Amino acid sequence: MEQVNNPVQSSTQPAAIELKRMNMTATLAICSTGWLIPGLGHVLIGRWVRGAIFAACVLLMFVLGLGMHGKLYDLEFDEPLHVFAFIANIGTGMPYWIAERLNFGLGTMTWPSYDYGTTYLWVCGLLNYLIVLDAFDIAQGRKP
Repeated sequence: MEQVNNPVQSSTQPAAIELKRMNMTATLAICSTGWLIPGLGHVLIGRWVRGAIFAACVLLMFVLGLGMHGKLYDLEFDEPLHVFAFIANIGTGMPYWIAERLNFGLGTMTWPSYDYGTTYLWVCGLLNYLIVLDAFDIAQGRKP
């Protein structure tokens, strides 16, 4: 049997995308700045819109968590679960250090939204870790 070359099928196949890969030093610098200032890693790569959206999401969640009187945890080895809460909190980067320095995030347990605020503060830090990993994948050429 003779195969017929169908031009309709060949034109619908996606073209291969060539991904740029940065060296590891530049990638680590992008990841570090993306951790310190949420969204900045994507901005440095050239993904302005994505970086702005990520920054807005993380910072809005952080401000809402503080507004709901959530607690920012310090590194305390007395309570093992507080270490995990601290790791989640420092994922936010500079906003965590600024809020801690200004004595925000002390947490008022009598406030009705205390638990929600604390959870918001944890989730925004963990979300920023995922955003840094996304910037790493883009910088290494693994993701378009």
